Amino acid sequence: MNNRAKGDRYYGKKAERYETRRKKQAWWHVEQNEMRDLLSGLPNGLSVIDIPFGTGRFVPYYLEKNFKVAGLDASQDMIESARNILGDDIDRCETRVGSAMDLPYEDNEFDLLVSTRFLRDIIVFGDAKRALNEFVRVTRQFLIIQLGEAISGGRTPSDDETWGSSMSSEANEALLKDVGLEILDKRLVKNDAEENSHIHHVLCRKMT
Repeated sequence: MNNRAKGDRYYGKKAERYETRRKKQAWWHVEQNEMRDLLSGLPNGLSVIDIPFGTGRFVPYYLEKNFKVAGLDASQDMIESARNILGDDIDRCETRVGSAMDLPYEDNEFDLLVSTRFLRDIIVFGDAKRALNEFVRVTRQFLIIQLGEAISGGRTPSDDETWGSSMSSEANEALLKDVGLEILDKRLVKNDAEENSHIHHVLCRKMT
């Protein structure tokens, strides 16, 4: 099992090539389809923050819904890649560089927070828990986050390894409940039986 965090990989040439490389993955396209479908069920005109913003892969879907779009990424190089890919659409997004563990936003500033390909393998579990608490803090209503889960069994990772697909579905749900979230929908985006892993887009609602 590879439990190394990947947070130092999204700069320079790797940032420039990120979108091209990822589009070759079959599950990238599954992620796109499932995200678009999840967003279609939400009200129009929401404010959304995308963390990490990356190349802005979901921005066209946000704009279809007339969302007010913000994005945060630790890498300025990734934001510049988004600018090259999105063209004029980037001007309809408010982007900034910052840390997901210490968000530069007010409490309940956004209606929706979206975070994919991040909590499970970009940062270690201790930081993922801190980031998740920050996500809940800045969000009024909804979150769409990507989580992995063990197909069978499961264990809680240590704080210095990645979350990955270590935990069971029940353990993930309990963790989300502890931070004030209830699961509304789950969409399978990758099934890897050899790694005992399911990966889902998880639509959550903030509990009052």
